[in-house]
Amino acid sequence: MFSHRRFRKFCKWNVLFLAAISLAVPVAHAQQNGFIQKKLIETGWDKPDTARLRANLAQMEQSPFDGVVISAIGKDDAGKPVYMLATFSSEPWKQEWFQNCVDDLKAIHPKKLTDNFITVGSNPGNVDFFDDAGWKQIVDHCRIAAWIAEEGNLKGILFDPEAYTHPYSQFDFGTQAQRDKHTFDQYQAKARQRGKEMIAAMAAVDPNLVILTYFMDSTTAAAANSTNPQLELLTSYSNLYPSFINGWLDAAPASMTFVDGCESQGYRANSPLDYAQAANLVRNSALSLVAPENRQKYRAQVQASSGLYLDAYSNAPGSYWYIDPKGATPTQRLQANLKSALHAADEYVWVYDEQYRWWPTPNESVKPENWEDKLPGIGDAMLGLTHPDLMIEQKLAEFEKNGKLINLLQNGDFSAPPDTTPSYWSVWQQSGSPGTLTQDVSVSHQNDKSGSAKLSAVKSGFLMQAINAKPSETYIVQAWNRQVGKGSIWVRVRWETAAGDWTDADSDTSFFADKSTVDANGWQRIQGVVTVPANAGKLVVLLASANQASAQDVVWFDDVRVFKVQ
Repeated sequence: MFSHRRFRKFCKWNVLFLAAISLAVPVAHAQQNGFIQKKLIETGWDKPDTARLRANLAQMEQSPFDGVVISAIGKDDAGKPVYMLATFSSEPWKQEWFQNCVDDLKAIHPKKLTDNFITVGSNPGNVDFFDDAGWKQIVDHCRIAAWIAEEGNLKGILFDPEAYTHPYSQFDFGTQAQRDKHTFDQYQAKARQRGKEMIAAMAAVDPNLVILTYFMDSTTAAAANSTNPQLELLTSYSNLYPSFINGWLDAAPASMTFVDGCESQGYRANSPLDYAQAANLVRNSALSLVAPENRQKYRAQVQASSGLYLDAYSNAPGSYWYIDPKGATPTQRLQANLKSALHAADEYVWVYDEQYRWWPTPNESVKPENWEDKLPGIGDAMLGLTHPDLMIEQKLAEFEKNGKLINLLQNGDFSAPPDTTPSYWSVWQQSGSPGTLTQDVSVSHQNDKSGSAKLSAVKSGFLMQAINAKPSETYIVQAWNRQVGKGSIWVRVRWETAAGDWTDADSDTSFFADKSTVDANGWQRIQGVVTVPANAGKLVVLLASANQASAQDVVWFDDVRVFKVQ
């Protein structure tokens, strides 16, 4: 039960909060039902081509990702490989050269990897923006890429604007062959025209494409934040890219989506603020580089994303590409940053990896170790954020097999001899709430007469139990509930310091019933995954009810369990 000191502190922090929650829970359900599922995309040196995706799909679907970036490798009339990565070249291509890629993609039926992207690269980038014949071929290459994506049931295109074929650089005015004949302003206009031609050709094939990029205007952040963007752009190696993007917006139908991947900002980000600032750059600052007539379209169709560079979590201290784990393990730091990235992003977050692998790859630059070997627990850490139900299913099966299915709560099945309230559980109700929160020996989830917790006529209140926990630890929380009549029900996880004071309110998490799990007796499951925040020493489980109007409005909780994952 509460001490007087803890009770006073609890009331100070929670009376207004729970009063608001009691009114807001139905709205929360509506928001949850319309929530955009955040998705995690993998790309890097182990990137599969369509043939390897087809061969390794079953293994790849065991990864924590929602999609992968894929290379398309066709064959010309002589049987030589043709790489879609070399999209920005003046060489004529034939669509049928890439039929093998379409055949590979049509042969697979992913269940989990639903958001896959084919790579379009801006290399070799040796076609001047004023070269009409060369750009006719580039636009046709992009059309072929859209055809592969549409025929292969992919989500869209991964556009890589980075220059890898020096001295060429498609979006640098200084490398253009005709730069002595045309001004920077004229090149900006021509780049915009070419961007418009590219997207028009793609949209004609599939107007619903998602164009995911490693970066859009976030790469020219200095210009976006400058009082004179035009002059600042001239100091950038991507000074023509914003104009090219304006061309995209000129031609894009309302059904097309663009994603700024914020590579430069994301690779070294190491706090929630870092990711929030990157998202703000995309949503607000970058508007200074968008033509006034396209700003409304930009706001509606350009999403903020972020990239995480996995090697920065495995590199040695002293490397420029090193993320300080801040006293946690590298895996725990990665999990914290991924959570921040997902919160800040509109829909997509992506990870880039080089030294190690997730699946088989012929790339000899990739070491033989898997990422799970290098960063133990990385799969669970990622999956718990993007697909918690799947992670819970896998971990509970593993724990049961290994004999480690240990519930950290006391009397979570409410089988202890009944008292005024269930043993080991504390009770709280909002002032004026007439409800009863008791143990009911006549009702149980397993029909084993072990009992359950019963809450009725509760305006706002809950049962509560705390367990010891340490920062960065991850836990599974699970409960079953059955409801009769009116009311809102949920399980909430809150945090206390080791001394018992409430802390880290921003990390409080609520879980609601999964109606797809309801059994013949009306019991349904509530579950989720939580990670202990920095200041916490206790994890607190709240079995909550609100808006019950009479004694006929009842909810039972049973089989409440907490398991430590890592």
